Amino acid sequence: MGTSLLTRIINRLRGRRSLEEYYAWLLKFGRIVEGEIIEVQEDQSGTTVYYRYRISNVHYESAHALLPQQLRSGLRYKPGDAVTVRFDPRHPARSVVQ
Repeated sequence: MGTSLLTRIINRLRGRRSLEEYYAWLLKFGRIVEGEIIEVQEDQSGTTVYYRYRISNVHYESAHALLPQQLRSGLRYKPGDAVTVRFDPRHPARSVVQ
């Protein structure tokens, strides 16, 4: 049994998800708020969007490396664009751009 498989099994037993699973959960079940794109960076590793949003008068800024399915959707993000942000209600600083 490989280390990565063992780690996944232990994390699953402890109720932890992989980062990819967590992002997928956020995209499906996270609470929705409107945000704004601050900056977009594209390089060999992919596209990263920097954005800000507000929840209960608390301002958050975050970055999200776009997932392959987001890149395939054909959406283009530009600074100043309004964007849907999904966040974890238990940890509002954890979010993804939809």
